[in-house]
Amino acid sequence: MYFTEEDRGHMAAMVHNWPHDDVHVVVVTDGSRILGLGDLGANGMGIPIGKLSLYCAAGGIAPHRVMPVVLDVGTDNEELLNHPFYLGVQKPRITGDKYFHLVDEFMRAVRFRWPNVLVQFEDFSSDKAQTLLNMYRREHLCFNDDIQGTGATTLAGILGALRAKGESVNSLGKQRIVIAGAGSAGIGVGQVLMDAMIEQGYTEEAAKKAFFVVDQDG
Repeated sequence: MYFTEEDRGHMAAMVHNWPHDDVHVVVVTDGSRILGLGDLGANGMGIPIGKLSLYCAAGGIAPHRVMPVVLDVGTDNEELLNHPFYLGVQKPRITGDKYFHLVDEFMRAVRFRWPNVLVQFEDFSSDKAQTLLNMYRREHLCFNDDIQGTGATTLAGILGALRAKGESVNSLGKQRIVIAGAGSAGIGVGQVLMDAMIEQGYTEEAAKKAFFVVDQDG
């Protein structure tokens, strides 16, 4: 499904256009940071569909119990804004309160129809990803794959590497962690690793000293 600013005030009704009553997982993107391709706007729908294919193929969730969503809030991609065949909203992205009010109406709408649904935030730009996660993580069943999924996978890999080296997993805080790029995934990895260090008994100050964040030029 696609939701736009013009749908404000109608989303609670729109979700009933989805033909299945037992949705377990919603993957939603605003198309603002699709993989390494950047702002694809409404063309980012392939990402929610692809992620939900994994839930079905690997997680055993029936295909009729998932729903892919794009919040089409416009695009700042000049090529798409001027492309005669672009199907999305051909306006600059909405920002600020307008943006967050739209997301909030969507979240309330899906939770109203499917109270136990899991909402996965996918490929939101770094300036919004953590903010949205913080807004909803305490009241909705949701997570951000770029921040939390990548972080959990990286933590598991590092703990496995420490065991392979013959070191204790509790030596995590003694490692030196270099993160290339301060996007939502990079910062999410850092946050998960730092939380793990603190759980192992390191102070927050000591844990932060283990990290070096660099850009593409080092």
